[in-house]
Amino acid sequence: MNNKNQNIEIKRNFELKTKLVEELKNLLNLNIDSKSKYEKFTKLKNNWLKIGKVPNHLVFGINNSYNHQVKVFYDLLYLDSEFKEKNQEENKKIREHIIEDALKIGKIADKLKSYRKLLILIRKWNYLVGPVKAEDEDKLNLKFDSIIKDIKKNKKEYLIDREKFENENLDTKKNILNELKELLVHLPNNKNEWIKFINIYTQLKDNFINIGPLKLKENDQLWKDFKDLNRKFINEKNLFFKTLKKDYTLNINKQIKIINELNSYSETKELLDKKILIEIRNKFKSINNVPFKKNQKNWNSFNNLYQKCLEKIDSSKSNENKLKNEITIKQKKLIDELFVNFKLEKLNIIIEKWIKIGDSNSQTESIRLIKNLEQKLKELNINDTENIVLNVKAKIFSEKNINEEKIKLRKKIEEFQKKISQLENNFNFIKGDPNNEILSNVHSDINNYKNELKKLKKDFKIISKT
Repeated sequence: MNNKNQNIEIKRNFELKTKLVEELKNLLNLNIDSKSKYEKFTKLKNNWLKIGKVPNHLVFGINNSYNHQVKVFYDLLYLDSEFKEKNQEENKKIREHIIEDALKIGKIADKLKSYRKLLILIRKWNYLVGPVKAEDEDKLNLKFDSIIKDIKKNKKEYLIDREKFENENLDTKKNILNELKELLVHLPNNKNEWIKFINIYTQLKDNFINIGPLKLKENDQLWKDFKDLNRKFINEKNLFFKTLKKDYTLNINKQIKIINELNSYSETKELLDKKILIEIRNKFKSINNVPFKKNQKNWNSFNNLYQKCLEKIDSSKSNENKLKNEITIKQKKLIDELFVNFKLEKLNIIIEKWIKIGDSNSQTESIRLIKNLEQKLKELNINDTENIVLNVKAKIFSEKNINEEKIKLRKKIEEFQKKISQLENNFNFIKGDPNNEILSNVHSDINNYKNELKKLKKDFKIISKT
């Protein structure tokens, strides 16, 4: 831009700033609410920053006019103490954020670039951010001024001895490149590690870029190496997240499949065992690599169905327990009915009723019936007591109890078979008078054992009739 055009631009900027000051004056008298006024005020402050330079001899005057109108406007707004408190706190946070940015800028290796960025922050500090509490103002100004001083000092030193700074920056760039190379040798294996990795890589990359170009012959090669590393980083990152996306899809489908299966169970009359239900829940929980929000949504769907199935099981168990209690009460009444004026003829009638009322899955009353029956039959000296009892057991005992009876009988049968076999073997080795008392006793034992064995086999046959 030539001097003539530049002068025209500067004059136009002055006119724009003068007009903006007038708008600030008029804003005070606008008949609108405080919120709308403040929004317009903020917009005018932002516009002020966008306007370029004005003639040097007019800078002081126009800036004074602007600052005066800003102060008047704040004085008006701060008549509302609640707004004042809130606004000053917001302004404090903005100034603290500017200080944080200034500290970061101070670390930029390119000291001229650092200084240019600082000038933007100074304008923002002076013209955009509103007042803070008096006790905060001095502390904040002191911090910011100290940073400004350091950055200006660094700029001055840089201009005095550029070669020294260039060489230092060259070493810094080389060190950063080595760190980036080392990072890319050990790539992460999961998403969380990748996020940390990206943050570390990005910080190093920004540090490299912030140094800026060097006026040294090595600069081109450094930038080439940097671009190659960055290309590799982008390719590896894209490859990982592309694969991760496939895993996400696969694992989401696994979750949906389990949800659909559980939904089918919840809608049918079929009851799941609680252990199986817990296994299904553990299976769902074991599915990893699902986006957080999707995982939360699927878990909520699954858990609702899971609770529904649990309630279904508990409800069924409650009904089942109720039915068992009813059966137990009826069994007790039948026992009382049998043993009041006991007659053997009543036994079959009672057992038929017993079978009709169903199984309570508890053998307590069945065992009580058998014990009382054995006792009563012995009291009455009724023949064939054991057969009668076995017949009743075969009819009223559960499969588990019948199997236990069969095991006991089978064990006794095996014991008697061994005894008979042993006596018969011993008998074959003994020679003597057939009328010998010892031999006669052995014969008698064998016959007794055989009779007992015959009885046991008969009992086994009876109890097996189920």
